[in-house]
Amino acid sequence: MSWELITDQQLFQQRVRSWTGAGRLALDTEFIRVDTFNPRAALIQVNDGRQVSLADPLALDIAEFGAVLADPATLKIFHACSEDIEVFNLLFPKQRITRVFDTQIGLAFLGYGNQVGYQKALQECLDIAISKAETRSDWLMRPLTPEQQQYAALDVEYLFPLYDFIRARLVERGLLEWCEADCALIMEEMGEAPDMRNLYLSFSNAWKFTRQQLALLQMLTIWREGAARIHNIPRTFVLKNHTLLDIVERWPHSLPALSRIQDLHPRTYQKHGQMILQLVKQAEDKPIGQCPPLLPLPLPRAAKSLYDRLRAVAEAVAVQHHIPAEVLLRKKWLDSLVLGYVDFGASARLPSALTGWRHDILTRPLLEVLADEAASVATWRRYRHREDS
Repeated sequence: MSWELITDQQLFQQRVRSWTGAGRLALDTEFIRVDTFNPRAALIQVNDGRQVSLADPLALDIAEFGAVLADPATLKIFHACSEDIEVFNLLFPKQRITRVFDTQIGLAFLGYGNQVGYQKALQECLDIAISKAETRSDWLMRPLTPEQQQYAALDVEYLFPLYDFIRARLVERGLLEWCEADCALIMEEMGEAPDMRNLYLSFSNAWKFTRQQLALLQMLTIWREGAARIHNIPRTFVLKNHTLLDIVERWPHSLPALSRIQDLHPRTYQKHGQMILQLVKQAEDKPIGQCPPLLPLPLPRAAKSLYDRLRAVAEAVAVQHHIPAEVLLRKKWLDSLVLGYVDFGASARLPSALTGWRHDILTRPLLEVLADEAASVATWRRYRHREDS
């Protein structure tokens, strides 16, 4: 196998022109994300079926490549695409990559498991063995070693035959359209900007907090996110999750009190201590009516029987349609469906994954089970919203 390392702008522009309108491209990226909020792109690998190109974003103006990614006429093939898409979304914020096929998702539909790695996929599907020795390499180092270049090239060298292997079997089982829809769903979800005001809801034990504590939790998570983005450092470099929760629970009013917070980094204490105390004061002074509402309690243990019924339905549907149950219905989708129905009834917003091809074969029968449990659902709704206390 041969490859080219592109550091010359004119050559890169020639390659971009040749990739434009291509029927399909196999793509991958190498990046570093050790002490930064955003990944730092270090290499872009492109296989157009004729040759493998390694484009160096540290040496090139890669702006023109964004149009290639956005071209719906070209199928972009990845393996485990989410981090690569994140890199491309950062590199090309005004353009969105379209028409993606993730071979990892395709393999999941075929029963290979939800997170099968590229090396294992090649071994099991194509009987091809590749080395992963450079996985933790310093990709920002220049010049790249021959071993690094070979490793990077191999990541796209076999994506076409792997895709062809997967696609043929998906077609045989009548699953190709559903798999492609799930690939599109990943792109849709990754294109959504998170609502900073709702970041505090990711803390699973936040239901234990008072409204005043929730106000502080919300303020701290918004501030931490902003600080991490502005300074391009990991969130945990600003405040670890358990440190943030300790502030909410202990409510420090002074720097000495703040210094006793669990695992508060000296750098954060020195640089941001006054800001944290200011947020505590703001939360303390906030009228209760302006604080976030209490969060619902977790479902009681009695709800396990409902989950068992729902999973049984999903497993039957999976068998009927020859889809692995873990692909058909993920835990987070089931939780979202159940909690939404308990809280809001039939008017609850469905998880996006349950509104597409899954709706008629899966979501509808799941909703029928929930409707059949109306009495229990009503009881759990009162419990979750503390209406019986």
